[in-house]
Amino acid sequence: MIGFSFRETMRGRFFLLDAPLVEKKLSFSVVAQAKHLRRFALDRTCEIVGHITAEGIATEQPLIGTLKLLLITERRLPYRFSFSGDDGKPYTFVGQKEFSPLAPIQTMSDLPAYLYDGANVEIARVKVHFDMRNDLGRFVRSFRPGLSFGELLGRKG
Repeated sequence: MIGFSFRETMRGRFFLLDAPLVEKKLSFSVVAQAKHLRRFALDRTCEIVGHITAEGIATEQPLIGTLKLLLITERRLPYRFSFSGDDGKPYTFVGQKEFSPLAPIQTMSDLPAYLYDGANVEIARVKVHFDMRNDLGRFVRSFRPGLSFGELLGRKG
């Protein structure tokens, strides 16, 4: 089964709930992959892997999660991924782009999100942004059709 992949980078700021006046930098880069088009047609889910830097929490730490491409059916793109902080503790990033035809570029560029600790307690509010001016060309060129790893090795599934 043929799938597809693309790359995305987002940058912005966050603040910890216990220090709401102190903004810190956050960025992440991911590769999103739908390994099987048939499965993607049913659940609209891409697996994502990449790295995150969240000032004071994580420095280029690996992340893994999902991105659901529900733009047509629900006008939203939910992101969810997990990573370990520099302290070895688990964290989860949960955010969602919500498309509005009244502001299509802004709503597809801005990603409001939340950070949760290992106990699933919200610890921070996040606002990251896709830089249309500097990253759009690289984003569009990153789209690739592709085979799943199993198919590359000659296995079904």
